[in-house]
Amino acid sequence: RLGVTLTPMGANPSGNEQHTIPAYTGKIEGAPEWVEYKGSGHYYPSAYPDDKPLFVIDGSNYKKYQANLTDGQLALFAAYPSTFRMPVYPSRRDARYSDFVHQQVKLNAVQASLAAGGNGVLNSFGPVPFPLPKNGMELIQNNVYAPNMYASSGSIATGTVYKNGEILFNKRVEDRYFEIMDPSIPRERFSGLSAQVMLLTTFPPREKGKVILVHEFADLNDSPRNAWIYQPGTRRVRRAPTIAYDFPDGPGGLRTVDDALMFNGATDRFTWIMQGKRELYIPYNNNELDSPAYSYEHLLTPSHLLPDVMRYELHRCWVLTGELIPGKNHIYSKRKLYLDEDSWSGVLTENYNRAGELFRVGMRTMVNLYDMPGMGHRVELYHDLQNGAYMANGLINEEGGPPTLKEDKWDSSYFTPATLRQLGKR
Repeated sequence: RLGVTLTPMGANPSGNEQHTIPAYTGKIEGAPEWVEYKGSGHYYPSAYPDDKPLFVIDGSNYKKYQANLTDGQLALFAAYPSTFRMPVYPSRRDARYSDFVHQQVKLNAVQASLAAGGNGVLNSFGPVPFPLPKNGMELIQNNVYAPNMYASSGSIATGTVYKNGEILFNKRVEDRYFEIMDPSIPRERFSGLSAQVMLLTTFPPREKGKVILVHEFADLNDSPRNAWIYQPGTRRVRRAPTIAYDFPDGPGGLRTVDDALMFNGATDRFTWIMQGKRELYIPYNNNELDSPAYSYEHLLTPSHLLPDVMRYELHRCWVLTGELIPGKNHIYSKRKLYLDEDSWSGVLTENYNRAGELFRVGMRTMVNLYDMPGMGHRVELYHDLQNGAYMANGLINEEGGPPTLKEDKWDSSYFTPATLRQLGKR
């Protein structure tokens, strides 16, 4: 079915009856010839510079569009009726992943299986272990293993904006290596260590030199997440078992560790239920948001990001609900994810507190990463409806460009605890 009745990634290739969602074309692999792209590490110019919004959804008309909005989006309109708005653009389904990715996804369809209890994946390589998902446990792993650059390095910023407009900033250099996505590794030689991430804090000054190292394994029963932290104050490297589940993360703690990437890590505290697909207005082709023309202060307006730089398109999304297993511990009693059908990336989330109230709303922007190539995730937005604050993670406007595809990979000794002290002392 893959590449025949479905796209090579497992999406419905057809448009919808109303022609508001187009057919998949896959005609853009890498940078199209009509854009001036300077190569990896440089900003991604839009492939659609002449597109204009078809209409804008705002506080006065959002109820008219609620069939294509999530509960989280409706809550943002209700909370910020005079300022939150969504410019809706023509939908585009032109981005294509590499032949390597398509080949691995096809192999995953027949070889990959869930680890015991659904807590990880076995015999999977490349992105999207389950392009033909049979249940919610398979679907959540597609978000965990959505297409990603196999090796990247770059500086990113995070801003938390409080109700009064005060902004807390954090900046860090992120080095990421996903062996499970590496085209130079033969599938049968995959070690089982799927991701290695090194995070070096460069701002604010009081946290400068803090380093975190994370090792993530494909089978989390066999090998749970390993994490280490170096604090410049103590000058010691120690294990960090708390970098998982609902431990607060980022400036202001407006997300949990497992909120990152809309969801990541161990899946074993929730029952995952697949609920079909919906046509939704989601952030897509969000090149404008990354533009160096905007300063962080300009973008990070009170209550929500500057709406004018956002682009929403109508796309089909898988709907997935996670319900907290009785007896398990987490600050969320329920979480809902919406995954773009073409990339399997979670693009919208809703997280409910223990009282069952909608607590936090997540959004993730998507860009055609020409150097990857294909649709990849960019900025993550986390809204706390209870205190009116939000966090934007992954900002690059003042960093000189997005993370660079690192084809000259690190030495095998780099992602080890010994490196933390060296990096922190610089």
